[in-house]
Amino acid sequence: MFVQAHRGVSTEYPENTMPAFEASYLQGYPIIEFDPLFTADGECVAFHDMTVNRTCRNADGSVIEEKIRVEDLTLEQLQALDAGVFMGQQFRGTKVPLFSEVLAFAKEKNLMVKIDNRFADFPVWQQDKLFAIVKESGIDAGFTCKNPEITQKVLEHFPNAAIHYDGYVDEETVLQIKNLLNGNRFIIWLPIPSPLTSWVKVPLATPELCNMVKRHGELGLWILETKEQAAEAAALGADFIETTGSIKPADC
Repeated sequence: MFVQAHRGVSTEYPENTMPAFEASYLQGYPIIEFDPLFTADGECVAFHDMTVNRTCRNADGSVIEEKIRVEDLTLEQLQALDAGVFMGQQFRGTKVPLFSEVLAFAKEKNLMVKIDNRFADFPVWQQDKLFAIVKESGIDAGFTCKNPEITQKVLEHFPNAAIHYDGYVDEETVLQIKNLLNGNRFIIWLPIPSPLTSWVKVPLATPELCNMVKRHGELGLWILETKEQAAEAAALGADFIETTGSIKPADC
């Protein structure tokens, strides 16, 4: 069972930053997940929220009072903010990393990567630039897709890419996507009941749904926080589980 680090080891390190991804490698996670986002000057960074306020502070460590969107800042302005101190003084000075920087690190350390599905909603120029960055990195990236249409677009650029599907799971849709593939790794993700999945509108994992998924691909379960949930995931036949860092690979 592969244990995936959600935004890196984000329970202990500032999410979507190099310290969180470096911790993923050092703690033995074989796969990392992270989020692409574009700045005002067209640079792709690893960042989740649309605004900087939750995870960034001013350079002096003070709270950023005004709501500021990442897309309204240049890369220089974004990296002038502190992306680590919100997790503790030991992370002071951490910068928002470039998307390419994370890919280069993952390739060097032989980590699998799972790119969040938000790229499906990017304008075409951003999608094209993101795909170009992935190609230039030379890494065999996995793409999270939420429907057959974006899956088809990914495959046009990366015919052999691992496809992580996290949209509405029923057998008809799973077969639609499976029929687009040519031996690609196919991981189908289901949420388990948890405070971190309370917002989802897709079906939760059940034994019946997990069995259907296993007939057509590999089963991924997200987002797990406890050893008890990891044991439940193993009983359901999970091939991948996603955690924010509270479950370690050594625990599974």
